[in-house]
Amino acid sequence: MRLPTFLRSVRKSRGETVTSMAKKLGIGVSRYHMIESGTRPASPEIAEAICRALSVPSEDIFLPVSFTVRAM
Repeated sequence: MRLPTFLRSVRKSRGETVTSMAKKLGIGVSRYHMIESGTRPASPEIAEAICRALSVPSEDIFLPVSFTVRAM
């Protein structure tokens, strides 16, 4: 079982779903889910868009340089 990521925790606290985030970002639900679960890194543009959508600094969610989601 994978531990939830901080991104997932923030998304849920903002009342967003995986589907609503994917729609806001203009990407597929499966792609967003892979980013959130840490199985696929986000591009710098997508990482920035996620942080804007959730009003969170990127360093709180993503590891520097790789844009891999931080674990809790």
